Amino acid sequence: MSDRPASAPPPSATSQFTMLLGLAGYVSALVLLHGSGTARVEAGIIAMLATALPMLGHELLWLRTCSDPATGLGRLGQKQINWPRILQKLAGLCGTLAVIAAAYWLFPEYHRSFYTPFWEACRIALPVLLALAVPYFIVVDLRMEAPGDGYQHAGYLFLGQLDKVDWEVLRDYALGWLIKGFFLPLMFVYFSGNAAYLLKTPLAAAVDSFPALVHYMGRLTVGIDLAFVSIGYVLTLRITNSHIRSCNPLFWGWAVTLAMYVPFFSVIGRKYLDYNDGLGWLDMLGGSEAGVVLWGSAIVTAKLLWAWANASFGIRFSNLTHRGIITNGPYRWTRHPSYLFKNISWWLLSVPFFTTEGAAEALRLSLLLLGINGIYLLRAKAEERHLSEDPAYVAYAMWIEQHGKLRWLGRVLPALRYSPPETAPAR
Repeated sequence: MSDRPASAPPPSATSQFTMLLGLAGYVSALVLLHGSGTARVEAGIIAMLATALPMLGHELLWLRTCSDPATGLGRLGQKQINWPRILQKLAGLCGTLAVIAAAYWLFPEYHRSFYTPFWEACRIALPVLLALAVPYFIVVDLRMEAPGDGYQHAGYLFLGQLDKVDWEVLRDYALGWLIKGFFLPLMFVYFSGNAAYLLKTPLAAAVDSFPALVHYMGRLTVGIDLAFVSIGYVLTLRITNSHIRSCNPLFWGWAVTLAMYVPFFSVIGRKYLDYNDGLGWLDMLGGSEAGVVLWGSAIVTAKLLWAWANASFGIRFSNLTHRGIITNGPYRWTRHPSYLFKNISWWLLSVPFFTTEGAAEALRLSLLLLGINGIYLLRAKAEERHLSEDPAYVAYAMWIEQHGKLRWLGRVLPALRYSPPETAPAR
């Protein structure tokens, strides 16, 4: 029997205090760099480091996540460095990066100037990360109870030792790097651009009017979200128990996730589900000052809750992967709070039901936004199918069904309710 009271969910993979340390680092970087003229890429790197380092320190020194059984790490002991294995793992890492670089060179999408900030960031950060990889591999390898990980099997592949490759381990490793290779350039470009905007925007302009404040707060909350999201794709570290435990095996889960990101969203979102007609919430409210304050406050609240949900992952955010179950913060209210409040913010901002073209056009635009909402519902279902392989997630989801603050949503919309797998994982 568990000693955990029925009124509490399973323990979270990280703490809210970890998140607050990262948030403090991010805000401190913005304050210190504001008006300094720091270039976009350097600002992005500095802000990411300021966010990540406090969280890494707290994870390692206070929470001691390296001792969690899920890491597969034991005590350091008296083992000697296995240099052949270390070199195999380094070969696996370098070979993987070479394949990703070749894909960036091959596909026209990555020749767009949009990605230039990411290439500049790689030139600055990649040599440092490669140098840090050597001591990291040594320390982790010395402590691993089963040291034959994906890096070693990738090394076997690139060194031509195909008879030693465990293809299942290599497949999971490759999927994890495919996810990082796709999402990290996008997130860093968005994040660094947002950081540059915040650093050059005078605070006086941000509070010039309430609509200006709503706009600025929207950019700030998106910046917070992107800071934690970008860090998550970099810090997939076993030593902090933030490694990728598994990747989503569902093809349709990948399809509905990638559909919401460029370049795929350029087709799905802009040519089929474009719900914007050029009018927004300010057009709807006209000159009503009270309405602007109330509606604008709702927008800021929704965006803050969206950012809080993603920031609650600490260093563990990543699409299409399982890196630990988050059960605190807004995840105590409902499953998928990030998706919920993100979609609410889109309704509040775009107000598709308000148009000058009549009721039929309002219905059409609203149905298109409902189509976007439906894709996020499918994303949530795909994540639940994947995460339900972990008994901790099943316990968490069932707890939310009984105790979540927003559990009434499942009664109103049964599609939002959680259905545990027919054969629940053994605890």
